[in-house]
Amino acid sequence: MTARFEPLRTPSRLVIAALAASILCDLFAMWVDVREIQLMNRVLDGDLPELRELDASDDRQTAAAAVLFVTFVATMILFLVWFSRAYKNVAALGATEMRFTHGWATGAWFVPILNLWRPKQIANDIWRASDPDAPIEHGNSWLARPVPLLLKAWWVMWIASVYAWNVSTRLFFSGEEADDLRNADYADLVALALDMIAAALAIAVVVTMTARQSARARAVAIGSEPLAALTGSG
Repeated sequence: MTARFEPLRTPSRLVIAALAASILCDLFAMWVDVREIQLMNRVLDGDLPELRELDASDDRQTAAAAVLFVTFVATMILFLVWFSRAYKNVAALGATEMRFTHGWATGAWFVPILNLWRPKQIANDIWRASDPDAPIEHGNSWLARPVPLLLKAWWVMWIASVYAWNVSTRLFFSGEEADDLRNADYADLVALALDMIAAALAIAVVVTMTARQSARARAVAIGSEPLAALTGSG
């Protein structure tokens, strides 16, 4: 049975919207952290705030945490839908001898330790196999093609943001003194900044990879009549 190309237009738009929303949520959370840092500075300077100010700060932190969690889950689901479809498409684009099965495009993200590099390997394979300038039947020659700095930068920032989140989370639960909370907020600001950079790079990856697969699909459709359906919209 001939592999069918599934257009990425709709999944890519959804994940881009989710990534953009996550950046806005990060900015909100940064504002919340700055407000709490200012409050803790007052405490450390001996200017004790009113109880309502402390309660308001706690409420803002709770709201920020909830918003970040919801956007993270939604973005991850939408990204995995796009990523899985993009990886499944490579067979329809003329690539053979895939290094990993289709299931790894989703599963690799959830396997401890392995998720530090396997998703990046799959992203590399999607890029290589989607080269619009490659021969229509390019067999396994696609495996030797280079990948752009964009993919490497995105992955480094994603891993850095994950580790930064782990550090900031541990600090938030390590103490309840004003100095402890302020240090946790500073760490959280770093994590949020890294997350925004990673999200921006992820948007670039999605846009570039989607366009690359569409161009490859058109090239294959033009050169091979049975694959003319590859250029369908979706």
